[in-house]
Amino acid sequence: MKKFGLFISIALLTAFVGCDSDDVEDPVVPAVSKPVVAVSENTPTSFGVEWDAVDEAAGYQYVVTESDAAGNTSEFCPETQTDKTSLRFDDAAAGAKYTVKVKALAAADSQLADSEYAEIFVETPAKGLSSQTFAFTVDDPVGYDSATVKVEPSIADETYFFAVVKSSLLLDKNSNAIIEMLKKDIEPESLVKGEQTIETKWLDPETAYVAVAFGYDADRGASTSVLSRSEKFSTAVDPRMSIDVSVMNAGDEAISAKCVPSGSGSYFVTAVKSADVAGMSDREILDAQLAALNAEIDKSGWDAVAAAQFRSGTSNYNASGLSIGTEYSVVAFGVQKSAAGKAEETTRLFKANTKTTAPEAVVGFSLNVIDGSQLVDPQVGKAAVGFQFEPNAATKTYAYGVFYETVLEGGYSDSDLIAMMTGDPASMIDAATDSEDNFRGYYVFEWGERVVVMTVGLNALGQPGPLQKKLIEITEDGQGGGGNEPTEPIERGDASLTFEHQIVDGGSLDPQYSGYPTLVLQFKPDAKCVDYRWAEGLVVNVVEQFGEDMLLSTLFLDESLKNTGSASDPDLTWNDRSMTSNDVGGTIYFPSVLGESFDVVAVAFDADKLPGKMVSATVTFPSSLDPASVAMKIPTSSVVRSYKQITALQLMNRTSHLTRYDLK
Repeated sequence: MKKFGLFISIALLTAFVGCDSDDVEDPVVPAVSKPVVAVSENTPTSFGVEWDAVDEAAGYQYVVTESDAAGNTSEFCPETQTDKTSLRFDDAAAGAKYTVKVKALAAADSQLADSEYAEIFVETPAKGLSSQTFAFTVDDPVGYDSATVKVEPSIADETYFFAVVKSSLLLDKNSNAIIEMLKKDIEPESLVKGEQTIETKWLDPETAYVAVAFGYDADRGASTSVLSRSEKFSTAVDPRMSIDVSVMNAGDEAISAKCVPSGSGSYFVTAVKSADVAGMSDREILDAQLAALNAEIDKSGWDAVAAAQFRSGTSNYNASGLSIGTEYSVVAFGVQKSAAGKAEETTRLFKANTKTTAPEAVVGFSLNVIDGSQLVDPQVGKAAVGFQFEPNAATKTYAYGVFYETVLEGGYSDSDLIAMMTGDPASMIDAATDSEDNFRGYYVFEWGERVVVMTVGLNALGQPGPLQKKLIEITEDGQGGGGNEPTEPIERGDASLTFEHQIVDGGSLDPQYSGYPTLVLQFKPDAKCVDYRWAEGLVVNVVEQFGEDMLLSTLFLDESLKNTGSASDPDLTWNDRSMTSNDVGGTIYFPSVLGESFDVVAVAFDADKLPGKMVSATVTFPSSLDPASVAMKIPTSSVVRSYKQITALQLMNRTSHLTRYDLK
């Protein structure tokens, strides 16, 4: 299993200073609402803004600043008060940038505070644009889903684009931003010339709209005039039937919803993937559903489709066979039979959004504990353990880990452990196609040894399920408790050594490594020390955290962790005396190590290969290198290696170090 670094957040302690009991906080005074300001006009020589009247406001105060190309601001209009809800400035410059701030003033006797300033940015058009402007006349009354607007351009032979836009979409947008927003809707056939009376359909009822128009060159894809806009107008109340759609429940592959119509007419309801209708208007969604219904009617006839799919009155809608963990919209609209025998809508579209859940991947396991003498390579006096993993039906892939029991005391979050165990997709086991039927073993342990086994599964969406953790003791019955004598302490010798360290520029070794920080270690073994091993990049204070026996068993006595210089070496390795020259070893790191700290730990071995004294030092790399020459000789066998600090969690992870054995 690939090992990943773990980021552990550190709690910061903050000191709080108490207040005297007779200190009194100023009461919070409520304020009137802040105005919502929009640009009403923008030409090369003038601009205007407007806002809706604010409740409880006695008036308004505004100020205008101008910004130059360097971002410096100057006063364009000083702070001024007004009782109007619109402003116009006729002395603007072409291509200039202005910021208008407006706040509502509270009445003197209202016991309210003034609002904060509302702010809007206006950039006047540059010179060279057409002087084209537009006048608008909105037919009265406005319908509940349509509006008819007469557009009168000041220049009859220039093409322009016209639209009716929700007023809410224009808030805090200047003219240029509005034009950019509408460009996606411009098709060559949508451009017109001269006076036009245009009906816009499929508007939302009881909604404020604004008519806008601006000159446009389709070949250049650019506006040719400033934007003009009408006064706000609102659509009427929709007298047709409404349908209240509410989601009652969303499961793994199913949705249930309740539909409550306001009338007795027929209606149609279905669930559509939100991704399939992304960017579509309600009208476009409704048209697509009508087209699908009419295709079915052409195939099966009106009566069959109406009986199967149309409903009336309050009803419960249930959809099944849906995709897990997916966003859906439950949509409904009234429907009736047209004179041509087709389905046609009788209401606008109503919808409710929801998301199906994803089943949780859970991986259990059981143990098969046997005597190590039953293995092809007999391990007399030891236990052999096989793990039978039991992923549930929702598990697509899974990972497992075997840890020293101290992992339970490290304060690691489940998310940290899951990230480490699932970080390498290639190491994940496919629950359905595993060639060994999800059995892993046999692995050798000491009788009475205690370890923590963890499993985590991913569902079909790649979402991790809950981390399963179990502390087990390797016993005859495999069920924990009892067992033989615990593992004996590691036998130690009395060889010892010390070392010194220095950090230098790698250019001292080879000019091509200039700028690469190099850690130089000078070892000083005593007469009994015939060999030594050391490891770099360990978590600071690692010996204090885990003890010498833990480091010996998990690192220095594990022959598979010897550094071979191969790219396939694990992150956690040790070096030995053979990798030094005159007891000097050097490692060249990538510059990412600058400013970091880690521990170097070394242990001496005597002629009987018994580990003796263990020594450690914390190495702190400077933020930059001193190119001064090096006093120590650096062996030419040194290698460039990337820097990854070995975390405490990696030291406790035994999974990649377990040797697998076969039964006889």
